[in-house]
Amino acid sequence: MRRTLRAWLAQYRCMDWAVLYLRLFIGGILLLHNIGKMQHYDEIVNAYPSLLFIDSAATFVVICVAEVLFAVMLMLGLWVRLSAAVMALGMLVSILLVFPSAGFLAAELQFVYMGIYVFLIISGAGAYSFDAALFAKKPIKPND
Repeated sequence: MRRTLRAWLAQYRCMDWAVLYLRLFIGGILLLHNIGKMQHYDEIVNAYPSLLFIDSAATFVVICVAEVLFAVMLMLGLWVRLSAAVMALGMLVSILLVFPSAGFLAAELQFVYMGIYVFLIISGAGAYSFDAALFAKKPIKPND
């Protein structure tokens, strides 16, 4: 049985590389997106919503800092499920704000991001991550 389990696991070795690629890709896209938002601060800040009695400029700064922090965490593979869950929640709020008034085409990109975040919530960080190194399960020693 041990041999068949190893063969089955070896069959899916490349999945860790795919998860690494997806983490680096989505993290890089988020960083570039936030650089663009920061470069056009004057144009964007007035159109940004004010949430929870916080003005739009403070909301903009908090969201940008959070997106950069979570993008770096995704790229490093540190607390990936938590980071992806927070980002998915943010995308869900964005979809709920945009979709009812503007329709699917306006919220299409948010749906794509949401799908990627849900994938990362399900898959986790993979073998090539800080999560795997920090939270590795200790091998169970057989009783002699």
